[in-house]
Amino acid sequence: MSYTENQQVPCFAVVAEGGGQKGIFTAGVLDSFLDQQFWPFHLKVGVSAGAQNLTAYCARARQYAKTAIQELTTNQSFFRPSRFFTGGNVIDLDWYFQQVEPQGPLRFPTDPNMLDQASNLYVVAADADTLEPVYLHTWHENMHENLKASSAIPFLYRQGVKLGGRTLIDGGVADPIPVRWAYQQGARKVLVIRTVNEDYDGQSPMLERLRPILRRAKQSPRMMEMYVNYQRHYADALRFMQTPPRDLEIIQIAPPTNLRSMVLGSSNEVLKYDYLVGKRAGRNFLRHWLRQERQQA
Repeated sequence: MSYTENQQVPCFAVVAEGGGQKGIFTAGVLDSFLDQQFWPFHLKVGVSAGAQNLTAYCARARQYAKTAIQELTTNQSFFRPSRFFTGGNVIDLDWYFQQVEPQGPLRFPTDPNMLDQASNLYVVAADADTLEPVYLHTWHENMHENLKASSAIPFLYRQGVKLGGRTLIDGGVADPIPVRWAYQQGARKVLVIRTVNEDYDGQSPMLERLRPILRRAKQSPRMMEMYVNYQRHYADALRFMQTPPRDLEIIQIAPPTNLRSMVLGSSNEVLKYDYLVGKRAGRNFLRHWLRQERQQA
């Protein structure tokens, strides 16, 4: 079966939230779509790992996102917690994007015919000064810098990304599930791919317990400001999805149980497992989609 993109209304959007290595679940979902040539979306909006997954999906690069997560994010050159205490970057995005650039060993398969401006792909970042969301129209010419900006986790990649005269950081800080923005762009059906259970409320029990300590820590005021901003926008997105406007249909694909992978520091075995969980979720969605189409025919 082949579902092609078109400009018919209502506009159908796909939104992919972030989650670091948990994005391996999203990679599985989108690979199951590619297996069946399922690309009906007029608008694609992704945050951090979700943005990287959607970029591979737009480029029709099956299993590329899976390979990048498994091979690059588990490499010690990318993730080294000890660097936090020496003033370095816990995650080395410079090294990561050197690997996927045209001259790198894991070159991203950029095909201008697949990943052009008409792909209508947007990557979410956040302005480091104002913490306002920035929605970056992304295609093969600017995808590396945009994805790097969307993935620049505060305090783990300290300098952020300079782009367009401002410093940008991980989009999850400002709009972790950009479903409201997709609606404002004209989407009237939105598929949201989550990396956590549907009932997750955006709160981190660990950070809540650390609040008194963080208030006294050197970087705590800004860190807590970013966390509170994230939490507020996450709660707002959940409210929007739970009580959407009458002219909006929202569909969710989420892990059936907690994923085994973490944001960072997951083993390859765990990542392989969660990828298969995502593939299964994607196939289940497609079966349901086909049943509905037959009923409506």
